[in-house]
Amino acid sequence: MTRKKIVILILVFFMGIAVYSQKNDSLKVKRNHYSLTVGAGWSHYINSLEIGKDDARINSLGVSLKFFWEPEYRLSLGLETGFYRLYKVSSKSYTDVSGQASMSAIPFLLTVRMRVVDHLYLTAGAGLAMMFNKVSGIDQSVNSTIWSLSNYQFSASYIYPVSKFWGVGGEFKVLNFGKADDWIYSIQAVCSLRL
Repeated sequence: MTRKKIVILILVFFMGIAVYSQKNDSLKVKRNHYSLTVGAGWSHYINSLEIGKDDARINSLGVSLKFFWEPEYRLSLGLETGFYRLYKVSSKSYTDVSGQASMSAIPFLLTVRMRVVDHLYLTAGAGLAMMFNKVSGIDQSVNSTIWSLSNYQFSASYIYPVSKFWGVGGEFKVLNFGKADDWIYSIQAVCSLRL
């Protein structure tokens, strides 16, 4: 019985030395990545105006900027901002007095992105938005800035890698601004840089 114990102890000792003496893997794998995505494209305001609805310009250029932390899993955490013009209304009265009103927004959203399949991502985010209102007419202009606290967005994007660091693609996005209860959707071309 003691002979078996001694043989087992010797085998365990030599196996421990053999395992301990293995060299570390020379290939270093970076498990965490960061990415920066810039997008620009057409945005459309879902027109809910009561005054000047027929005179509103509801199509404009929207831009977005996203920064993501991408661990080795399917989920990524990020921050998103951008600039979107919701609408611009121009009208002229019967006395030839012209006036304009516009609303624009800069969102600041915390986002979660999930890779569904290769190169296809779904994103949801919530956060704040700074909203700019401008009304001008009769040689006067009034500007105001308000904070919207309950905003969210959903988007689907396809980003195809053209090199180890660069990717290009497209994105469809829906944004809601809670303070004004307004919606926009946007189709953008995006360029991604993996850091």
